[in-house]
Amino acid sequence: MALTVIVAYDVANNRRRTRLANYLQGWGYRMQESVFQLRLSNEELSEVCARIDKLISETDDVVHVYPLCAACCGRAEVFGTAPALDDVGLYSGVW
Repeated sequence: MALTVIVAYDVANNRRRTRLANYLQGWGYRMQESVFQLRLSNEELSEVCARIDKLISETDDVVHVYPLCAACCGRAEVFGTAPALDDVGLYSGVW
């Protein structure tokens, strides 16, 4: 079963930030400059979290990982210029 996961970060170093963004881009869609929406299995979530831990500095950076339940995803709202949703409910737009 796949989970919808929101990853938001504040990474101090440009090189680490670019590496993290490129890594996350391979797993999902960029919703905002430093916010991604991913669709992952439990095993993939563990893999992503382990990689995030290796890419960042524990003393300078912060990454929030929020797995969302199906009920939460169903109540989500987007205001403004909403990008299209793909067939699994992930945002697909121009980033």
